[in-house]
Amino acid sequence: MNALEIENQTLRAQALLDQATALAPSLDERAAATEAAGQMLGETIDELRSCGFTRLCQPRKYGGAELPLDAAAEVIAALAQGCGSTAWVASVYTDHSILTGMFSGQAADDIWGENPAALISAGYHPTGMVERSGDGWLVSGKWDFVSGCDHADWFILGSFMPVSGGGQVHAFFIVPRSDIVIEDNWQVLGMQGTGSKNVTVQSSIVPEHRMLTMPEANAGAEGRARTGGDAETRPLYRLAHLPTVPFLFTATGLGIAESLLARSVGHITGAQSQGVRIAEYPTMQMHIAEAAAEIDAARLLVMRDCAAAMKAMSEARPMTVMERARARRDHGYATRLCQGAVDRLFAAAGAKGMFDSHFAQRKFRDMRAVSTHISQNWDRSGTAYGAAAFGLDGV
Repeated sequence: MNALEIENQTLRAQALLDQATALAPSLDERAAATEAAGQMLGETIDELRSCGFTRLCQPRKYGGAELPLDAAAEVIAALAQGCGSTAWVASVYTDHSILTGMFSGQAADDIWGENPAALISAGYHPTGMVERSGDGWLVSGKWDFVSGCDHADWFILGSFMPVSGGGQVHAFFIVPRSDIVIEDNWQVLGMQGTGSKNVTVQSSIVPEHRMLTMPEANAGAEGRARTGGDAETRPLYRLAHLPTVPFLFTATGLGIAESLLARSVGHITGAQSQGVRIAEYPTMQMHIAEAAAEIDAARLLVMRDCAAAMKAMSEARPMTVMERARARRDHGYATRLCQGAVDRLFAAAGAKGMFDSHFAQRKFRDMRAVSTHISQNWDRSGTAYGAAAFGLDGV
């Protein structure tokens, strides 16, 4: 039975996690080819679709898994143990399923009504141009870092939208693939297989129901008065977006770090230097212990915060300022812990780790790329928590 057909949520989540764990070795085997392609391979996308990994948080009404955030993060981390790029693309499709559930129900019908397997990429940064056009919006411009764009059917694009009385607000607009031109500019240090390219829109008319403001997305169900009873209000779609959903990206870094730790321990166990087993060096034992502790701590933070957010949503209550601040803090801090562990393990690989063929090199580069994402930036997330702790700013 396909995991998406399992009605019991706990069993459905476990089936998806088991499948991700089983698929990880195959993803690892084709990671080099994925990097060389600069995007997801067709066979990988086919596997992600067939297993349900592109529909982890899609509403059940469209045949999706609608997993709680913590269960989805577990699956993403398992995929990342095979290939960081593949897990990242799965995480962004999952992110965009949650965000789409916050739009009007008519927007979700536009995307999934005729094609429940439709994939959604996004250019979140408000770099486009938008103006009123009848009852909708005329959208144009260029967006960068649009992960998984080559295989997407729809795109969520950010822009500053004019509001009555003057001023602007960050808003999202959903446009079809037919209005998108992709620029192949993705030549980067790490996460090369994500295909996070530039996309351009000459002009696209977006109806009102396919627009959502960032304040609405970030305020949880309580802030989406404009969408009224037409929007999903079940727990997953009540989440305030910025403090919670980026844990899917954190989970990608977590899986990368966990897999590098396991591979490093296995390699060091059988390695020798000048006739002495490297595993017997006390310094190496300490390196492994510290990396393992950092990774364990990161996992505990991620899963605690995701579960706490889902509990609040199940209780139909908004997260407090400090709950939101803690979650944003832990995006950055869990990633910082994983980055420290990966750096330490990469150093332990010695000179051989510099070779493209060495297992540690790609994971080192991919972890660096994860840590550059704005939601995972420690300076940003740490100061947000500190400001909230002193009562200086909301989150």
